[in-house]
Amino acid sequence: MDKRQCYSKIKKQLQKIDELKKEKAYSPKYNVWDEVTVKILNECFDENIVKRVYRRYPSQMALSDEHYQQLYLEELEEKKQALESLIELLQDEDTIDKVDVTKSFTWEYNLHNEIKSVSQKLMEDKHYPQAVEEAFKRVIKEVKEIVKDKTDRELDGDSLMNFAFGCERQKPVIKFNFLQTREEKDEQKGIMCLFKGIVGIRNRKAHENVNLDDPQRAFEYLALASLLMRLLDEYGK
Repeated sequence: MDKRQCYSKIKKQLQKIDELKKEKAYSPKYNVWDEVTVKILNECFDENIVKRVYRRYPSQMALSDEHYQQLYLEELEEKKQALESLIELLQDEDTIDKVDVTKSFTWEYNLHNEIKSVSQKLMEDKHYPQAVEEAFKRVIKEVKEIVKDKTDRELDGDSLMNFAFGCERQKPVIKFNFLQTREEKDEQKGIMCLFKGIVGIRNRKAHENVNLDDPQRAFEYLALASLLMRLLDEYGK
């Protein structure tokens, strides 16, 4: 969700507060409004900002119905101020946290568990180049282990991928189909190129000071690593 969409949606939620004040305390209408508001905020801001600015309250004890209604109105007023503060953030490009993809969708997508184990914390800490490098290293390590287990050979880099997947003048260690037709051989070579691609990307990121500051691009690399790990799970054993 971009900044304009965030501004528009939060503004709409803010405008509903005066109507909610006329409702009975913590009515279903209020509960729906609160859930939708939190969902919008989590899509627009870093989780820590939302927790600090927009508080969610547990069930409150009250001495009477009037007291309960008063607590409800005070909570609505505080949430109104919180939403106004967040809208101000959206109007200040120097202070707004952009949509935090590490929160909003990175872990909602079901990445391979091995990729999560080596990259999730790095992504959450915004160490995007390291997260990508570790994910690619994990894929390469898996190919190495399969090749070592099946052939007792220890290889790395392009030589590893050519030996593991090449099908022109050899029987590949790992094959993704029956390799009986030209189309099947083309698929084999295409998948091999994906594995060789991560070797090239890893090598550049490991030996050059590559600035990867885009979390969405980093996540897309993790998705590629996740796909390759699943292919190895299915065809490498």
